[in-house]
Amino acid sequence: MINKSKRKLLVIIISLGLFSTGIFTELLSNIWFELTGRGYFIPKESNMFIFKPTKWNDGSGEWWLYGEDGKYYYGLNIDGDTKYIPKYYKTLRVDTNENFNKYDYNTWGNHDLE
Repeated sequence: MINKSKRKLLVIIISLGLFSTGIFTELLSNIWFELTGRGYFIPKESNMFIFKPTKWNDGSGEWWLYGEDGKYYYGLNIDGDTKYIPKYYKTLRVDTNENFNKYDYNTWGNHDLE
């Protein structure tokens, strides 16, 4: 059985761990947008901890237009039907060139449509 002081220390350690995860990752904001945002999704190549939206839709929709993580840049295919099956472009961060603009997937030399 855990005594009172050890239990208190355990609660503090767990609380600090959760707080640190919330501060140093994208987890809390991604959970919030998944729960409240219409049309928000995380690309299958990424996850809740590392995906970061970098440019949002200007209209009433609550979805990202561009995002990134440690490995890829992502761009939502706004010309396609994103209502039911979101389509997006991705490119490796190392595949950038001198004309690269992370907010314009047309400048991405080597990109795939997912």
